[in-house]
Amino acid sequence: MNKKTLDHLLIALTVLFDLCFVATAIVVAYWVRFESGWTPEALALHKGGTPPLDDYFRLIPLMAIIWLMTLKALKLYRPESSATLSAFWTLCKASGIALIATLAALFFIYHHDAYSRWVMLLASGFSLIWLFLGRLVLHRFRQAIHAQGVGVSRVALIGYDARAEQFIDVLKARPNSGYELVGIVAETVGVDEPAVPSLGESQYILEIVQKHRLDTLFISSPTVPNETILQILHACEGVPVQINVFPELSEFIKGGTETITFFQGIPVLQLQEMPMQGVRGIVKRLMDIVFSLLALIVLSPLMLTIAVIIRLTSPGKAIFRQERVGRAGKPFNIYKFRSMRADAEAKVGHVWAETDDPRQTSLGKFLRRWSLDELPQFFNVFKGDMSLVGPRPEMSGLIDTFSESIPHYLARQRVKSGMTGWAQVNGLRGNTSLEERISYDRYYIENWSLALDIKIILKTLWAIKKGSR
Repeated sequence: MNKKTLDHLLIALTVLFDLCFVATAIVVAYWVRFESGWTPEALALHKGGTPPLDDYFRLIPLMAIIWLMTLKALKLYRPESSATLSAFWTLCKASGIALIATLAALFFIYHHDAYSRWVMLLASGFSLIWLFLGRLVLHRFRQAIHAQGVGVSRVALIGYDARAEQFIDVLKARPNSGYELVGIVAETVGVDEPAVPSLGESQYILEIVQKHRLDTLFISSPTVPNETILQILHACEGVPVQINVFPELSEFIKGGTETITFFQGIPVLQLQEMPMQGVRGIVKRLMDIVFSLLALIVLSPLMLTIAVIIRLTSPGKAIFRQERVGRAGKPFNIYKFRSMRADAEAKVGHVWAETDDPRQTSLGKFLRRWSLDELPQFFNVFKGDMSLVGPRPEMSGLIDTFSESIPHYLARQRVKSGMTGWAQVNGLRGNTSLEERISYDRYYIENWSLALDIKIILKTLWAIKKGSR
């Protein structure tokens, strides 16, 4: 059995497991809700008595279809999918989407509460847990059979450079990845990798593929001329071998957001896109407007109280304004409750605040600990200067210095700055490693979704609850 056959088999098993788990989850949820006696009395009452189980059997096809479509859309039926924390978070998103879609479909079909929402909620929770456990079992099964040499793809490298060396290191670090490196096809003798044998030259590629029963070829294009690649493709037309290329632009392809399109038949590789555009960008902006307006209304008594106390306890204005740099390098004034002495910036210039900064007022220390000094930034969000979530805006006086010394620093200016961000909820605030913060900001930009925004907001609220700063 080759790797591709194994991949298809495991995907089919995953789909089968998912269908069984979703169906079982509905039945178990029904039992917990109506038969187990575990339901509190306040919830045990059900209009018309306990509904028959047959009604919920009829629900299984609908939920199964919605779940399968959702899992497919979130790319959870790919050979490379694994049982990681990232996969579990994606399954959490799938569970939420499937629950909302099911409730919406039921309302559209029946126009009333025909099914218990508690059963739907419990079924989604059970499905989430069992689907993840099923993937964990299949992942372990895949690793076990790879260790026995079953479903392993026999691989050869054509050409040798830093990219090929990196590929070899990855295969060594993951012995159960499903790939077995047979050797290197090199144009020159004396390849500096004694642990990997040389299989010959590329002009004999067909004989090499057949002799060593190769399934996959990886070509390092910078060291292999285009003419040679064309010859390899022509020679291998009649044999079932997969051919891949490490492109010359590998150093530009980092984030996984690159796509290949065609312009009048000409292939075009898109290396960078405009993030947060289109419908999703509109939804993000609407979310910013709604949440910031609600926050300003609900928190206005608290904000007014803080402003009055600041004026009473220290000289100077209650609101501190400072020029920051946002999307596309556009400067704007950020609003904060003043937590420093009124002359702090005039004396020391643009510097980051520290945990025990002597410039802080006694009230300011309290405000900063609980992030209350940030509340006026809801005005920035409502105005459109900032977003609820995004890279934190930097002081304008520091941009030039950082952009010259830190690679990809300006990438964070491709989106609006945020009140909170992926770097901040991972503990990178204030005077911390800039390089690490930039890597987290880039991850957010390249992997942005509304679900990620919600996750960051929830983690921020949890951090505020703990008083971490």
